[in-house]
Amino acid sequence: MKTLLRISELNQLMKINNDDVYSLAKRMNVAPSTVYRILNGDRGVGGELIPKLLNAFDLSEKDFDKLFIFTTSLPKSNIKEVAK
Repeated sequence: MKTLLRISELNQLMKINNDDVYSLAKRMNVAPSTVYRILNGDRGVGGELIPKLLNAFDLSEKDFDKLFIFTTSLPKSNIKEVAK
């Protein structure tokens, strides 16, 4: 299972809160480069960053779906190749 960030929702929350990368990074207690990587899709969000993002916007666990999506990926051994 993989957790993906709804980047458009994050951008909207940042706009509502008048946040830039630096102010969000400060509230999350991470480096600004981490926030840049998240926004650019170069870095995923895991168990350490999820609560920091939720806390930065005063969201609770019940608001998880507002910012995140769970995806399920099959192991490569379960994927059948389509005949050409």
